[in-house]
Amino acid sequence: MPCAARSPTDEDRAMNDTDRIVPITMPKWGMTMTEGKIAAWHVSEGGKAEAGEDLLDVETDKIANAVEAEKGGILRRILVHEGQSAPCGSLIAVMAEAAVSDEEIDEFLGGFAWFEQDDEAGPSVMEEIVEIGDLRVNVVTANGGAEGTPLVLLHGFGADASAWMFNQQALAAGRPVHAIELPSHGNSPMAPGLAGFAEIADALAPVIKHLMPDGAHLAGHSLGGRIALRLAAGAVDARSLTLIAPAGLGADANEDFIKGFLNAERRRPMKTTLQMLVADPAAITSDMIERTLAYKRLDGADAALRAIAEANLMGAAAAEGVAEELSALTRPLLVVWGREDAILPASGAEAAPKGATVELIDAAGHMPQMEKSGKVNDLIAAHLERAE
Repeated sequence: MPCAARSPTDEDRAMNDTDRIVPITMPKWGMTMTEGKIAAWHVSEGGKAEAGEDLLDVETDKIANAVEAEKGGILRRILVHEGQSAPCGSLIAVMAEAAVSDEEIDEFLGGFAWFEQDDEAGPSVMEEIVEIGDLRVNVVTANGGAEGTPLVLLHGFGADASAWMFNQQALAAGRPVHAIELPSHGNSPMAPGLAGFAEIADALAPVIKHLMPDGAHLAGHSLGGRIALRLAAGAVDARSLTLIAPAGLGADANEDFIKGFLNAERRRPMKTTLQMLVADPAAITSDMIERTLAYKRLDGADAALRAIAEANLMGAAAAEGVAEELSALTRPLLVVWGREDAILPASGAEAAPKGATVELIDAAGHMPQMEKSGKVNDLIAAHLERAE
């Protein structure tokens, strides 16, 4: 689901035919999210919000993120306050212009249960282990039923498919979207023999060809971006390529982050490390810290992560072959970077070849697809449309 407050559907208008009252509901980000907690309201009750302005921050078990106003108006009622939780799809606030009476809002609230969120309404989501030869990887697929060219998402070092939790279902409105968990990450089995980006890319190419024999759009973040670039340079039929803060373009990765991630065994050092990923440290939740530590404790995870870091992120290893692969691209390229990236500096975007679309995102760090998901989703959707 996009990180914007839900605007009324045709069914909503059947009950609110003037379309003057806009319900704000608890968003659903990713297939495992069932509820969210209000971390902060940025607009007070009675305050005015413009379309695209941050209304509130919602905290999940993975990360905190902002919910934007899809339409402008006055925040007339706040129903779920800071520190309180609510199920996905439930009403948390109401926006309306001053001309709408309190009585009309009361009547609207009384009938809201009629159009509570339907779990079947969004893209269907499934998860499966795909086995090709000796490689087994977990693939999370969102499909809204549209027949556009599929999109493959590749996350970064130490992450999993949830790195795309604010993007996958939004982008699946027009096509199947497959989030592949890299070997030794997420629910993909440990693969101690795969460490270098080239080895991982070569191993994933048959998986992508199996899932999408007629070609696919590719998008990758950080290490996943470096892998996606290698794949798009010739290993698979890539209709377009989106690189989000990719490794290998520009300066080397921040070794303080890499070493901190590898060595952290307790909450406090891991929190300090993970906060380097984002422009707003408050986006890192306690649950995200615990999940990361739990993953690192899995049998074989520490050795696999150290091998991957050594092969790709220490020094200039990821830069090997970048110039040649960029010059080999024949399909549209979008490069997205957070201006406040503390892991891979945004100056790396200067390495993008002539003809590429380059977008630098304000108030975002190394995770712009999570920190500014609405903006990034719009950029990717427009990029895919241009490529088709």
